[in-house]
Amino acid sequence: MASVTGCRSVGCADDNIDDNEGDSSMTGMHSFKAPATAVPGLLGVESLSGFRLVGLRRKIQGLPSTAIPGFWEKFSPYRGWIPDQTDKHSYGVLLPAADSPDGFDYMTAVEVPGFQRINDDWDRLTVPAQRYAVFLHRDHVSELRPALHTIFAHSLPGLNLSPQRRNGPLLLERYGAEFDFRTGWGGIQIWVPLQEEVVGA
Repeated sequence: MASVTGCRSVGCADDNIDDNEGDSSMTGMHSFKAPATAVPGLLGVESLSGFRLVGLRRKIQGLPSTAIPGFWEKFSPYRGWIPDQTDKHSYGVLLPAADSPDGFDYMTAVEVPGFQRINDDWDRLTVPAQRYAVFLHRDHVSELRPALHTIFAHSLPGLNLSPQRRNGPLLLERYGAEFDFRTGWGGIQIWVPLQEEVVGA
């Protein structure tokens, strides 16, 4: 997968897999008092090759910010133990609901090179090659939702960029080695799929 240099709903970031990984949880993150949200910084507009994700996909019911920490709590013990996991990054993926034209699904996942060794307990997702606007959220994870509002309502229009709304992921959150799932700090990359540029427009 190509590396990155540099909505109507929610988002997520990069993680640290260590010997205590099974105890990590996002549940306690929202008890931390976070500072006012800074404007997420644009890392760049990148064209990335496709890649494969494996994890747990769940329908979002009610407020996404309420449901998603529980999804991560269930998935966190498995990070680092999924066969052929590519690296220490974790992904939160916002998708159109599989069973509803109006709802959303959220997938907690890691990258793998292929699905051959993945059993049926796991959900699979092939992310197509895509152009992304890549932002960095430096604040606490509990401030992610207002940060996403800023990106979609102000940053993208200000950059003359339009998010992709047709097929595939609506938003990816990339959590790297510097992100601490126990505290909710460490920085989160936000990848927004973009509409293709029209040549000559």
